[in-house]
Amino acid sequence: MKSKTYKRATALAAASVLVGSAIVPVAAAPAETPEKFSDVPTSSSHYETILEARALGIMTGYGDSTFKPDQKLNRGNVAKAFGKYVVAKSGLTLEEYVVEHNISKVENFTDVPDDWVDKELVTYSKIVKDAGIFKGSNNQLEASKLMPRDQIAEVLVRAFGFSDQEGDPGISDTDQSGYAKSIEIIYENGISNANPYRPLESTSRGQFASFLVRAYKVAEELDPQSPYPFPVESVHDIEDITITVGEKPDLPETVGVTLESGVTTIKAVEWNTNNLAADEIGTYKIIGDVADTDLTASVQVVVKKPTYTEPVTISASNNVIMFRSEELSDSALDLSNYKFNGGPMPVGTTIELFKDGGMMITLETPEEVPEDTEYTIEFSKNVKTKSGKIFANDAIEATNGTEEPVNFTMKGKFYDNVPPRLISAHYIVPSADSGTTGTIQLTFSEEMAPLYQSLGDFDPDHDLYKYRERLNHYNSRHIQDDLILKVGGTEIDVSHIYVENGKFYIDISPLDIDQSSTVTIVPEGKDNEALVIKDDSLGSNPAVAPVTKTITKEDVVIIEPIGDLE
Repeated sequence: MKSKTYKRATALAAASVLVGSAIVPVAAAPAETPEKFSDVPTSSSHYETILEARALGIMTGYGDSTFKPDQKLNRGNVAKAFGKYVVAKSGLTLEEYVVEHNISKVENFTDVPDDWVDKELVTYSKIVKDAGIFKGSNNQLEASKLMPRDQIAEVLVRAFGFSDQEGDPGISDTDQSGYAKSIEIIYENGISNANPYRPLESTSRGQFASFLVRAYKVAEELDPQSPYPFPVESVHDIEDITITVGEKPDLPETVGVTLESGVTTIKAVEWNTNNLAADEIGTYKIIGDVADTDLTASVQVVVKKPTYTEPVTISASNNVIMFRSEELSDSALDLSNYKFNGGPMPVGTTIELFKDGGMMITLETPEEVPEDTEYTIEFSKNVKTKSGKIFANDAIEATNGTEEPVNFTMKGKFYDNVPPRLISAHYIVPSADSGTTGTIQLTFSEEMAPLYQSLGDFDPDHDLYKYRERLNHYNSRHIQDDLILKVGGTEIDVSHIYVENGKFYIDISPLDIDQSSTVTIVPEGKDNEALVIKDDSLGSNPAVAPVTKTITKEDVVIIEPIGDLE
């Protein structure tokens, strides 16, 4: 546990007398200084404690508005500082203390006799000797000798009565000093945060300010690393907050403040938003009460009309939508900002933002899609770019204010993923009394894809003869690999294969319809890697294989001829 040897009022009384002459050379009288010392930058690790030391009256600067934080302290400087602390702690005046404690009878340090030129040092050296804070070396104060950091630790412990904590703090270089325990004690109590401690280095004014201020905080049961609780002098300005109509402003939970010491810190703030009309364009001043003070903070909330993006590029392929736009904010990742066919997004939907702008939306595809199915995704106005723009249909018109924007929507399709099944096979005859056929018709569970789609960009209307020739060549090499036609158990050749109105037709040599035939769709295999027979959907699903249909004279469809194709 930390030692609490005195209360706050006593500490402040002691602080009030530890002023400039105790630790500033006698020739340099303390003077009023500006809010900041010219030679103590805000980046200094001692910046805050130096300001607090001045505000507490522990240390002051020089008349030229400097603090000289790097100047080294000698033992005489420190002896005066702690001598004044001892007197202030007693509640007596210096004269009363000297009489009551019979200081004149205390044995002098041999190098600070009564006739020493610095009379103040003579008195305070006896006081710290009598208090056991300074013991000297062979009864010598060695006042002009620079005071190393390990000796500072020792006198801090003696002066403030800090106690040892349980455990070993593990300071790496205490074996260099005869005051290892005191170094550990001030580290455990939060007065030093240095590890390694560098015990034999001399002590600068900046370091001493930090040591003393932290010691005062610990003695007052305060956090030594937090700012000393001086009253708040001023509240920092807050930048305007800009929102679009209908948004809720993100008001800060804390506000920056400057304490009377000059140290800056933060305080909680509670805002009153009663006069904020977030649905109306305008500028609103919001006031908040700053915690632990009678002061208020203020911020202006600017409510403005939304701005809109220019048209975007969309590419939808089955369940994946590629959306190209300005770089998006994280609002685009929130699935609640979208509607799918008027309802919530499908479970399992994922969204990935692109670094160069836009995103990829991947929908969970239904297990079975029997036909190409259109869907609509609607953006709410909460989906924004990093620059704060929203997406809206007819964005250009919305931007110039002539129309109320409509939520942005985009469409896509789930691809048919159900393969076509062979339903029936028939002989095609020209009339009811025909006894022969030259064509077999296959009917599937859905319309089949026109075969010329597999012939690249070839235009059949450009040269019909060449088209037929190329189609037959394609059929003979590919589609016939997918079919086996047998009559009476004997495989026969196929002369022409085509798709018309979604049905599949096979031209053969004239055949007596009294004969039974079988048509077999060949399964995929080593020599038939993928079926060319596919449905006419975006999914282009291959027909189910294997399957065999038998055709008899009962399976006849009459299709009257309309003339030969020339």
